[in-house]
Amino acid sequence: MVGTKYRIRGAAALLLGLAGLGPAAAQELDMRALAQNVVETNPRIQAQRAAVNALEARLKSARAGYYPSLEASGLSERRQLTIHGAQGDQSFNIGQADVEARLPLFDGFRTPNTVKVAEAELKSGRAVLEATVQDVLLQLLTASADLRRDRLIRDYSQKQYDAVADQLKATARLLEFGEATRTDENQAKARLAVSQANIFASDEDLGTSAAVFEAVSGQPATVAPPLPELPPIPLNLEEARALAKDSPAVRSAQSTADAAAKAVSVARGALAPQVDLVGGYNYLTGGVANLFTGRLPNDRSALYGGVELRVPIFQQGKEYAEIERAKAVKNQRLQQVDATVRDTTQDVDTAWARWKSATATIAAARQAVAANEQAAEGVRREALGGGSRTVLDVLNAQNELLQARATLERALRNEYVARASLLATLGRLSPQTLGPPVQ
Repeated sequence: MVGTKYRIRGAAALLLGLAGLGPAAAQELDMRALAQNVVETNPRIQAQRAAVNALEARLKSARAGYYPSLEASGLSERRQLTIHGAQGDQSFNIGQADVEARLPLFDGFRTPNTVKVAEAELKSGRAVLEATVQDVLLQLLTASADLRRDRLIRDYSQKQYDAVADQLKATARLLEFGEATRTDENQAKARLAVSQANIFASDEDLGTSAAVFEAVSGQPATVAPPLPELPPIPLNLEEARALAKDSPAVRSAQSTADAAAKAVSVARGALAPQVDLVGGYNYLTGGVANLFTGRLPNDRSALYGGVELRVPIFQQGKEYAEIERAKAVKNQRLQQVDATVRDTTQDVDTAWARWKSATATIAAARQAVAANEQAAEGVRREALGGGSRTVLDVLNAQNELLQARATLERALRNEYVARASLLATLGRLSPQTLGPPVQ
């Protein structure tokens, strides 16, 4: 009955704690929901979304060059005319109204090339947004993996401390009966202090990883969801390298280079003539009085239409300087494409090497943990049973067990993060591709 009562109180406290965390805590229990929330609210992603919106507006502005324009203007003035050498001044009012429509017929292909530049820049911006989402999701998964690792190592450190404390108590009892020495007791005390220092170090690591998780997710680390299953990675390194050429980073660099190439054509278009279809209406009222009749002129209007041709002849050489600048930017962007391909391939190679190394380490670490668990238990029994094992043997076995467990958890973390890094580099991370919790 007592155990049942405490279990009920514990369950009630847990429910009250979850209720106090609010709806966000319930959402956090699922990594897919948490990832979706991060994608929608992360400041870096939001900033890049705003950048994409700006590029979409720029594309609309570029396409507006195809459309006709309509402009109206008006003028109303009071003038005073002075005729030198004659008597008197002439004051009069003047009014003018104009409406003009203009349709571009030819502008040296600047408008279509400007549209292509804006389209390529928009494509690059969307690729950057995709890469930003990948990076933020990788940070979220890495922070979650670090938090899981540090929590388990903290638990193992506490277990080692408890085991060493029990050994110290057993050594003190054996010392009373003369079956242990003062040296055995001092060794147990020293190892207990080291175990306590390990706990402090584990607390520091856990606090750091919890702070990183909260910064990335915007949620408290106390309700961090378990790690989700990741999408499958490529079958081999060659396939991963081939997929890297279509990664968000490479696509962004290539689109930026395409925009720079079209910008050269836009700059060259400034040297071409411009042809516009023009039509409008002009109305004029008032003016200076007729010097002979004394009457103001009649109101007059004009309706006109035609083709206007403008040919640039000399504009201080700015067009040629702009062409040279555009060519230099184009060459720069092309070099950046090659650099991005190399960097992405290096990231793929690095993630693959880390994944392979961590996978091999996991297999060895699991064997080490199993062997050390059996060894620690065997040494403890032999020492308590009056065998040849000493207190130092027991303490060493506990320390080796802790190191083996910590090595295994670090390897599991490294293997998971390496796979996530590879998928993020290839652009294959998204809230929708995250699976159920890892068993």
